[in-house]
Amino acid sequence: MELILFFIAAGIIFYLVKSFKVYLSNPISSLDSESSPTQWQDIPTQEVMMTPKEKLKSSEYGILVSMLGKLSYADGKSCILEQKLVNSIIDDMAKDSLQPRSLFMEIYEESSNDDIRDLATLFRDETIGQYKKRVKVIEFMFALAYADGYFSPQEEDCIIDVAAILEIENEDFNALYDEFKQINQDNYSNQMSVERAKEVLGVDDDVSLAQLDDIFNALFQEKQQHILDHKNLSKPYNQSSAKELQEISQAYNVLTEHLSNSYRSQNANNNESKITKTSSIE
Repeated sequence: MELILFFIAAGIIFYLVKSFKVYLSNPISSLDSESSPTQWQDIPTQEVMMTPKEKLKSSEYGILVSMLGKLSYADGKSCILEQKLVNSIIDDMAKDSLQPRSLFMEIYEESSNDDIRDLATLFRDETIGQYKKRVKVIEFMFALAYADGYFSPQEEDCIIDVAAILEIENEDFNALYDEFKQINQDNYSNQMSVERAKEVLGVDDDVSLAQLDDIFNALFQEKQQHILDHKNLSKPYNQSSAKELQEISQAYNVLTEHLSNSYRSQNANNNESKITKTSSIE
């Protein structure tokens, strides 16, 4: 019995000695086993540096000004009312965001190659739960498109794409579509007379081109609506500002052309008189 126990003990000792030799020849380093994840953790994440314009372009206001720029360049035309509408909303966004106006203008001017659907998707993500703001943006886009009195197919496609992505309800979109169409027909169905233009702007026969510019600018500021102001979200843009601004713009264009023609005619008569006097002297 003792002999059996001796052989068992000897076997156990032999096994332990052999295992210990294997361990010594292949040591397991806890440092090595943990080095890989530790090394990954110690590598600093490289931050992507964005320029101020890139940061602004990715913001809600930056995306909005890109959409408006894409719409403005859609038909390749512009008019004074469209320019003033764009300048006005850019002034409002620059003031609200405390960002330079020049950056907004750069983004606007570089937007012609942007995809309006991509921009609308980004704006949708920025305005989750803000349905009234989305409708107000569509209102303003209609006003911008109709500023020159002509709603081009390219402008229509842009607005339809944006409205669909912003999930504007059919009833709301159709109401805006029909109302702006009616406003445009009311204002541009007949050529405005010079007398009516004077009445709209509140001027008389002695007004100069410089005075006309000042009056137009003052009336624009009075009638223009800050669409990004929360208190105006429920105030229909198309029933007040849009109609009045179109009428003011049309009156300004009629009188500008009338005064310019009058000045040219007067200058031509003066030159003719000078030529006549010179001929008589000779």
